[in-house]
Amino acid sequence: MKTSFKILNGGYNQSNQQFVKGVKNTLTSLDGENYIDMTMGAGSLIFGHADEDIVKAIEQQAKCSPIYLQNNPVIQALGQKVSEFLPDNLSNYIFCNTGSEATQRAIRLARAATGKMHIASFQGGWHGMNEWTLLDDGGRFGETKIRSYAGIPDSALEYSLLLPYNDESIWPTLKENADKLAAIIIEPIQGSNPQPAIKDYLTKLVKHCRSLGILVIFDEIITGFRVAKGGASQAFNLEADIVTYGKVLGGGLPMGLVACNQFVYDNTFAEPTKSILTGGTFSANPLSAAAGLATLNKLTDEVYARISDLSDYFRNSLNQTFQKLDIPFMANGYQSISRIYFTNKPIQNRKQRDALECPAHVQSKFREELWKAGIIWPTNGIVCMPATQTKSTLDTVITHVMNCAQKALAHK
Repeated sequence: MKTSFKILNGGYNQSNQQFVKGVKNTLTSLDGENYIDMTMGAGSLIFGHADEDIVKAIEQQAKCSPIYLQNNPVIQALGQKVSEFLPDNLSNYIFCNTGSEATQRAIRLARAATGKMHIASFQGGWHGMNEWTLLDDGGRFGETKIRSYAGIPDSALEYSLLLPYNDESIWPTLKENADKLAAIIIEPIQGSNPQPAIKDYLTKLVKHCRSLGILVIFDEIITGFRVAKGGASQAFNLEADIVTYGKVLGGGLPMGLVACNQFVYDNTFAEPTKSILTGGTFSANPLSAAAGLATLNKLTDEVYARISDLSDYFRNSLNQTFQKLDIPFMANGYQSISRIYFTNKPIQNRKQRDALECPAHVQSKFREELWKAGIIWPTNGIVCMPATQTKSTLDTVITHVMNCAQKALAHK
């Protein structure tokens, strides 16, 4: 028997902490230690770990049908529930397995609908393991690193256009490239830079793209079903041509969704000369559908009000204490999406954030100290508030954040 192996997924080394149980906001390690989890499955677990209703739905579905059951009733029920949540213009759905897969399919759909091949995305954005949007590394500390060395062909990079985020200088660039741009893909609220006052910029972006014949893809893998029932599209009253969803939609199990408007449908699926692929072994599988349906059934106006209130409390308390203790950090965010900036200077986009923040080793030290204090802080920095959180637990987290920030800054 082979006794030596390596799991190359990040965080899965044998030396990394292993967890055996999760309940609400707490994870229990293999050695019995409890941790406050601020990651919540990268934002997937809006009702925390092991929610009783979601677990029950998965268990019941597992007993009544095989995973490969086609056209299972629960996916039809999920589709109906999704239609009640999403904006009216998004009525055509493709279920898939992950957020990365959803963005890949969205881009392919945009190209098929327009006959154009180029895709524009924004610096600091993240659209999963999608080679068409991996032109750079997000501009970490002001640097741009072309990723052709990472197995991405030059041809993919040639068809990608990278734009500065939240920057008015892009309008001439869009006009110059309109004849070849199929679509522009953007996170309405960037996980790397969750600006609360971004609506006006997004409104201008949609208007410009409409006038130029460029499709707009909203990547709502994080924001979908989190910042509002219909995601950021609903919250900002904006109509994108294609929107992708994931995370919360799967209730903790793998799930992706592409939703498109009638124009995209008419120029793809309704076009007899075009063949659009939608298959996938686990696409629309009944277990993920059951978890997703149970999640959406629990998403009420009261839930959104609660997580918004908790998030406001978290950010405001952090900022007040940062200022009181003269710690040069700042909390920012929108609705239930928050992050700590390692600077107290106002920023416009990811490029400015990386130029102004303290060095990477200080940020790593901050997360390391939080781990020691029993708090799991997301490596990507995105804190997505669950409905199971409490202000008393947040007070504990805030106290540790201050202590760990001071320890980290001592290594600056």
